Amino acid sequence: MPAKLTESTVKNAAVPATGSTSLWDEEVTGFLLRVHAKGTRSFAFDYRINSRGKRITIGKYPAWTAARARIRAKELRQLVDAGGDPAGEKRERREAPTMRDLAERFRKERLESGNRSRPKDEQVMVDEIVDILGEDTKVASVHYGDMQDLHRKISKGYHDGKKDRKPRKIRANRILACASVMFSMSLKPLAGEDRPWRNAVDGNPCKGIDRNHEEPSGRLYSPTEMAAIADALAEYPGEIARDCVKLITFTGCRPIEAKRALWSEFDKEPGKWVKPSSHTKQKKEHVVPLSAPALQLIEQLRAKRDPNRPIVFPSNRTDDGTFDATQHCWRWVRERAGLPDDARLYDLRHSFASHGASGGLSLPLIGRLLGHSSSKTTERYARHLADDPLQSAVNLIARKIIGKRPRLVSSG
Repeated sequence: MPAKLTESTVKNAAVPATGSTSLWDEEVTGFLLRVHAKGTRSFAFDYRINSRGKRITIGKYPAWTAARARIRAKELRQLVDAGGDPAGEKRERREAPTMRDLAERFRKERLESGNRSRPKDEQVMVDEIVDILGEDTKVASVHYGDMQDLHRKISKGYHDGKKDRKPRKIRANRILACASVMFSMSLKPLAGEDRPWRNAVDGNPCKGIDRNHEEPSGRLYSPTEMAAIADALAEYPGEIARDCVKLITFTGCRPIEAKRALWSEFDKEPGKWVKPSSHTKQKKEHVVPLSAPALQLIEQLRAKRDPNRPIVFPSNRTDDGTFDATQHCWRWVRERAGLPDDARLYDLRHSFASHGASGGLSLPLIGRLLGHSSSKTTERYARHLADDPLQSAVNLIARKIIGKRPRLVSSG
């Protein structure tokens, strides 16, 4: 028979010989006490959704007092009366996707797509994100403050349980950008699902976090350095890698575009390279004319072409047959050309663009050659003008200032 559940009622409730018994509260509908044969007591709440009975455990006595359990039961009663389903929501939270699940989704949807230039590096970043946030952490429970702490932690350095990690300010920006892509994925449901992994109201927790300041990356290779690179390339023993780097040099293409190049892209329009949308960063077909050195290189490669392989730079080192040894070649060339350790293969593309700008070519034209979808990207490249034009400019200004007044610079 229902009675008001108080401390005295709960404490003095009879213990059954076997199984369990239920004592119902007379005031809050659905509020009850379960007494088990072993003497344990726990509060629960019963309700019905669409004529189906459900129960949710509130907590064990005495960790939960009768007064505290009653307050919780009233809250649950109000939730049910408003159309909620507390047991269902609890189950959804328990079964909700975790950071481990999101990392696996990222790997399948992005890293295995074949369109990423550095999938291994992105996987390393994903692993660090999951390690910091916790692989069992629910995707929906990660918020702005969590990601801000993650960015700050990587920026200042931290101990990961095994070793001390040094401060990495630029890397922190890259990892935050990677995390942003991951959480953007979570805002969309998977095929066969009717809801996203994160509520759109909560949004992407990476948005609005201030990045660390970065100086413009990249360098330009002077004519002297380009000559040294050419000499080193001529001595490199790996023919396929050497020719791949040459194509990057002659066209200013992205290294990944050269490595994925197919013969059909050069056969489609003679004298041009027709890059398909699946091979370009802007996801649009990019048609670029080839210079005389590039055409000569393509013809030399065509003469040695294997008719059974569609790839311009074939290799047996990867599963898909694409070439993946340019970095080894570049390190070899960089060392013999006397370039610093921060000189990158990608900087050949920067040099291609900037030498064009210093030679008087318009930014829109350079942007079309490089396949830029934004003029701002081309403008950034053009800021890195070669040293020779700048040196000529300051010498010209100095001559105008001095004129016929040599005393201006005399020691007297």
